[in-house]
Amino acid sequence: RTAALDPRRNYVFGFHPHGVLAAGAFGNFCTEATGFGGLFPGLRPHLLTLPCWFRLPLFRDYMMAGGLVSSERSSLEHLLSREGGGQVAVIALGGPPESLDARPGALTLQLLGRKGFVRIALEHG
Repeated sequence: RTAALDPRRNYVFGFHPHGVLAAGAFGNFCTEATGFGGLFPGLRPHLLTLPCWFRLPLFRDYMMAGGLVSSERSSLEHLLSREGGGQVAVIALGGPPESLDARPGALTLQLLGRKGFVRIALEHG
């Protein structure tokens, strides 16, 4: 952390690299393994993931209990428009294409054509 964030506002965080399973992002944002709550008091992170994972009945409930949210536009807009603030939408910047390009010794950020989340963040302040 380089600056304190106002817990009365909502935020978009990005993470890179995606990797194959995004296990690092899950451990960091969906658990207290790295002390996220101590670094960012009053903020509740929600890791955004592909909507297809929410079609599996029991797995869907497990993911939602961990704070995961669908990466659909409507889900991101819902998080950023919540009254009272304190919500953090966490996005894999390169998305699925980046995960498929994962290989040892290479960190390729794939941002071209993946700027919709920036537009939505600007719309919500």
